Amino acid sequence: MKKALSILLAAALAVTLLSGCGSSKSPSASGTATGGTRTFTVALDSDIVKLDPAFAYDFTTNPVVNQITEGLLAFNEKNELVPALASSWKMTDDTTYVYTIRSDVNFSDGTPMTMEDVLFSLNRTKDPATASYVGYMFGDVVSMTKTGDWQLTVKLKEPSATWKYIFATTAGHIISQAYYNKHQSDFGTASGGLLGTGPFVYQSWTSGQEIVLTKNPNYWDKSAKIDIDKLIFKIIPEDTTRVMALQSGDVDFTPNTPLDMLDTIKADNKLEVQGVDSMGTTFLAFNTQRAPFDDPNVRQAISYAIDMNSIQSNVIKDAGKEASTLPQGAALYGTSPSDWESYAKTATQYAYSVDKAKACLAKSSVPNGFSCKLLTSDVSLRYNISLAIQEYLKAIGIDVEIVKLSDDEHTKYQFGNQLDANGKRDYDMILAGWEADYPDISGNISPLYLSSNAGEGGSNSAAYSNSKVDDLINAQAKLSDEGARNKLLFQALDLINQDVPYLFFDYPVKQVTINKQYTGFTMNASWIWNLFFKNIHPASK
Repeated sequence: MKKALSILLAAALAVTLLSGCGSSKSPSASGTATGGTRTFTVALDSDIVKLDPAFAYDFTTNPVVNQITEGLLAFNEKNELVPALASSWKMTDDTTYVYTIRSDVNFSDGTPMTMEDVLFSLNRTKDPATASYVGYMFGDVVSMTKTGDWQLTVKLKEPSATWKYIFATTAGHIISQAYYNKHQSDFGTASGGLLGTGPFVYQSWTSGQEIVLTKNPNYWDKSAKIDIDKLIFKIIPEDTTRVMALQSGDVDFTPNTPLDMLDTIKADNKLEVQGVDSMGTTFLAFNTQRAPFDDPNVRQAISYAIDMNSIQSNVIKDAGKEASTLPQGAALYGTSPSDWESYAKTATQYAYSVDKAKACLAKSSVPNGFSCKLLTSDVSLRYNISLAIQEYLKAIGIDVEIVKLSDDEHTKYQFGNQLDANGKRDYDMILAGWEADYPDISGNISPLYLSSNAGEGGSNSAAYSNSKVDDLINAQAKLSDEGARNKLLFQALDLINQDVPYLFFDYPVKQVTINKQYTGFTMNASWIWNLFFKNIHPASK
């Protein structure tokens, strides 16, 4: 999730590994504690970045912040936009959106949410001085103004196919202006906290250990039947310890299920694993700015040389769905999945063939093979994929040295923050991943292929640049008609698949684990924005 991820991962390395998970309690005791207080405990694999929706842009901060603050819109379980703090919305022309804000919403301290709070929150996130991790989402905004007692009007510079999603992310979350003004010096920290309209209220944050929230007695949405009185997030970086905590009942839920321990978890009849096709992909990026990877023949040779079916069956398994040459799976096919399914069948493929691989290499600038380095993270699944790549490429005369990096180091390289003496990305190949910010195909295509994202801090890990591709991607981003957008994207992908700047391995399946004593949670692809615990109930209720 762009630059925010690097800070998150650095924070993860800074926390102290827990040797245990806190008090030892049985699964039956995890739901109810003394005094009738029902406690639900969530295990995170690293600490949060900040208690602030403007900086909630990762897989551990968001599950916490999403309980305290809410957006104008939300994603439902089908990844569809639904009302939240805004009761309705409409696009009145190609660049104008009008939102009707609810007039009956209170913050958790009982004070009413006003239009001034709404405008303050949105403009604060948009302001470059805030340096919000989601501030870029307001890049097309000309103005956000109050045009009625409870009406907000947004004007864009130009038409945008993806603006409609923004207020369902943390970019659309509302905070109390009065609370922020009172806590400017420590807002979002353990001492300053966060005040929002959500179903839970911030109580405490012990860095590297836990965050504690309690039920909001002033929650505005009276249709919500909240059964959880206390919500505890425990920081448990070590995979085995986290799984042991789930098995013992010391923890009731984790969004960070260790993929290499799925069999162990699924064998426990007290636990349920929910998996959903994510909006992401795992890829091998070729540094197209560095020889010999600036030669398409080399990239094609490598693509033919790797047996994807075997890696899927023997390495990735249930952790992901086998990828095609497309940068996205079915979760991003939108409202016209049949069009994408048809295109995926006809798109250029690089089926495993050592003969074709050798033929492509023979036409390249390095016909006799070469040596190179492959960067990967210390995540076991990624490392095992790297070992398979190394073995396959050896068969066509390419000697691959695997360089295993810590997560924070890997992130610096992936986003071009680690450069060589020439100011270019400092790697030959990198095994990495990407996940779209919203359920739209542009969420993967634009970040990975636009040349404007190839520089320092950019998401284009292949440093790929093709002006025709840029023009097609930028043109589709201004259209609201999905069929017309897809035609342009198919043209762009035809060009991209010949250039093959990336090799896609799988579309990860996001796996969460929950104690079977609870029900009401359904995993979906937009989970980073809509992982809520207000709907969790005891299974026996």
